[in-house]
Amino acid sequence: MVKSIGIDIVEVERITKDIKRYGDRFVKRILGSDELSLYEKRYDKEQFISGRFAAKEAVIKALGQYLKDKPPFNEIQILNDNTGQPKLHISKEITKKIGQAICLISITHEKKYAAAVAVFTEEK
Repeated sequence: MVKSIGIDIVEVERITKDIKRYGDRFVKRILGSDELSLYEKRYDKEQFISGRFAAKEAVIKALGQYLKDKPPFNEIQILNDNTGQPKLHISKEITKKIGQAICLISITHEKKYAAAVAVFTEEK
């Protein structure tokens, strides 16, 4: 059963400007430690972080069903499994609050934009 949905779209140029303006400080505010390792190896850094930014915004919107306060971006990690599917990785504290909910995430990129959807489901 679907419990909540979040969606977001971001202009890649906006993220690129923030990276140029704030540098590593901005990147570290958005990405968690495992994501930072992936980011450093990417040739398409702006596309990568834009997709993660959109996915985290979507997750935060969907988490509104479960949480009163928004978690910091860098405490939410979107990592790919061995098939390339994005998977949500969150703290144990947040995991306790969402119970048995499972998050499905989809990220897309199209030249100037990155978009993402997050759907929390619970089995009944």
